Amino acid sequence: MHIAFFTPLPPIQSALADFAEGLIDALATLPEVLALDVFTSGTYTPETDFSNDRIGVFPHTVYPSRQQDYDVTVYSLGDNGRFHGYMLDYVHRFPGVVILNDTTLHRCILTATVGQNNPQAYIDELIYAYQDDAAHIAQQISSGLGNEVLLRFPLIERIIDSSQGVIVQNQFAQRQVLGLRPFAHTKIIPYPYFLPKELATKNPTAIRTEQRTALGFTPDSFLVGSFGIFVPNKHLRACLAAFKEATNHEPTAHYLLGGFAADGYDLADEIRHMGLEDQVHMTGWQPPATFVRQMFALDVGIHLRHPHIGGTPYTPIRLMGLGIATITSDIEPLQELPQGTCIKVTPDDYAEALLVELLSKLAADTTLRQLIAENGRTFIQQNHQLKEIAQQYLQFFQNL
Repeated sequence: MHIAFFTPLPPIQSALADFAEGLIDALATLPEVLALDVFTSGTYTPETDFSNDRIGVFPHTVYPSRQQDYDVTVYSLGDNGRFHGYMLDYVHRFPGVVILNDTTLHRCILTATVGQNNPQAYIDELIYAYQDDAAHIAQQISSGLGNEVLLRFPLIERIIDSSQGVIVQNQFAQRQVLGLRPFAHTKIIPYPYFLPKELATKNPTAIRTEQRTALGFTPDSFLVGSFGIFVPNKHLRACLAAFKEATNHEPTAHYLLGGFAADGYDLADEIRHMGLEDQVHMTGWQPPATFVRQMFALDVGIHLRHPHIGGTPYTPIRLMGLGIATITSDIEPLQELPQGTCIKVTPDDYAEALLVELLSKLAADTTLRQLIAENGRTFIQQNHQLKEIAQQYLQFFQNL
């Protein structure tokens, strides 16, 4: 097969760029794949570690002249219009397989239309999906009800209709797709777990020790961490408040924030108001290998997310695969993760109090931490292997 693959790549600050880099490299090693060309937005210089000369990387403007060369075209779509908006026109002009990383793309489409001074294209999209409700939806958006509307009206209808097939990562997402389009050709293929190449052959214990030293933590520090782009729906304030209460008698306890706060979210101010400047450490965005290396240092990882937009959060997959005891939200996109392979917290009024109890227990009970960590690592090894997932992608492409 000759495959065209539209996706952001590192150094784009998105877990979907990291995921795509690993998947593309694995696909290109399969003997059935003769060539795999990646098409980016063309607005940055990709920083990749591809090991296969079958892979080419090009700006998207090259694609139309080569379109006839490919057996399948793949579009990895997410809700961030800055990273994925350039693909939308191609999805409809050159139908292929869509990897639906989020099951609402309303924000992405809004950014790629109204954000590019083309409001009529947005209205056309609304009319296609919601007919007589289109004007009312646009009015709600303009009146400031954006987040509520985005969740109620996913705006993925025309994308599904234009696609030869749709890949999702969880059962909830598949139900959403089939609820809108019952005859869509869709398959669940989970995110793969893999290490950046420079870490793949290194001893995990050695990486952990090196990272703790590099970050200024001692071997006996109790280290909690959250990773990614920090937005309000990841509930860092609740995580930090629970951490403060649970560890106020633990002088060596620290909270590592591996990432940065999104525009408009003053997380640093919250940290100051909570008096946690000496215990909370924000690293900023790091290249994939450094990002993962920092995860090795943790005792406990926390990744809360609600409300959600249908996609499987990638960070818990990475944390669990590394053997880190992981706390996450009990939400539909994570229903495939059994309780006990991680700790799921119901997003209700008791969540923060439960976090306090969990962190207190995990700080005191090394055996419990290790049990959850090992359960998580085993589950990821059994269900998220990169080579097997690349093969599932190939089979889906072959069966179009």
